[in-house]
Amino acid sequence: MIPLGDSVGGRRQSVTLGIIVVCVLVFLYELTLRGAQLDLFVQRFGAVPRLVLPALLGDPRVPHEALLTLFTSQFIHAGFLHLGGNMLFLWVFGRSVEDRVGSGVFLAFYLLAGAIAGLVQCFVSAAESVPLIGASGAIAGVLGLYFIAYPTAWVRVLMPVLFFFWTFDLPAVLVLAFWFVSQFFSGLAAITHASRATGDVAVWAHVAGFVLGAASAPFLPRSTAKLAPGAGSPAVRRTDAPGPARLISSVADLAALLLAARLLLRFFSFVVARSPIAFVAVPIQAVTEPMVAPFQDFLPPVRVLGGVLETYTLAAIVAVYVIAGLIGQLFVKKSAASPSFKR
Repeated sequence: MIPLGDSVGGRRQSVTLGIIVVCVLVFLYELTLRGAQLDLFVQRFGAVPRLVLPALLGDPRVPHEALLTLFTSQFIHAGFLHLGGNMLFLWVFGRSVEDRVGSGVFLAFYLLAGAIAGLVQCFVSAAESVPLIGASGAIAGVLGLYFIAYPTAWVRVLMPVLFFFWTFDLPAVLVLAFWFVSQFFSGLAAITHASRATGDVAVWAHVAGFVLGAASAPFLPRSTAKLAPGAGSPAVRRTDAPGPARLISSVADLAALLLAARLLLRFFSFVVARSPIAFVAVPIQAVTEPMVAPFQDFLPPVRVLGGVLETYTLAAIVAVYVIAGLIGQLFVKKSAASPSFKR
């Protein structure tokens, strides 16, 4: 799920914008380097697990400057998608968190969260010589803090499904919980299989950063008013926020898409097992399992054209829309106009 905007939209964003600018400038500098120069730059400023841990333990053979790479590595990225994805998440969620805790505290939290998340990944990959780079660990800390700080906020997300792009207005806690669960199960896959199962992504830095952010939220200062129950923002609630019926509909659509993805992944399991998207099946299976469990006992799977068709997953898709429709009717106001989302 790709976030496009949230219902909070913090007023203070100088540090968030500053971090984005620095990351972009560093990446532009990387583009000027070639071959050995780029490798040397990444080795020097990236966090190399094989060096960071001995430096932390005081090994005299390793320079203490290796610990500084836990901070410098946060501003280096491996490509346009790596940079763009990180900066998009930072822009959508970072502004609101900066507005809540204040710019100074936000900067300190961001850097420390990134360093601690990177250190956790170094412990997991202690023998690795490949440098850890990217702002993902720090941004995961921001996501964890947002998860606790704005429990009633909502997020507009873009989700690509079978070459089509769908947008949903979803509760932020649902979006971030799904992100965390997918990272956690990807991390387990990396441990039980191999690092290539996650595309060499430092998923345990993501998990550690998120947990750290969520755990830190109650202890960080608050510079904005407390979020009122039922409100989407600590300030004035935006007029384009979706109503309960629309949120329920969006959640139902997302659940149905995840179930449909499970259905297809299972049906084409022989092909999927040999493809780069195999690791996606694990978190989707875990997230959708509670939805299909009630139907598994009396709707057995059937074989169609050599594939396994989960009839109970089809039943779960129907049930999702039936239940969402019944609940949604409780909130429908016939005289109210449909809310709009303007960006």
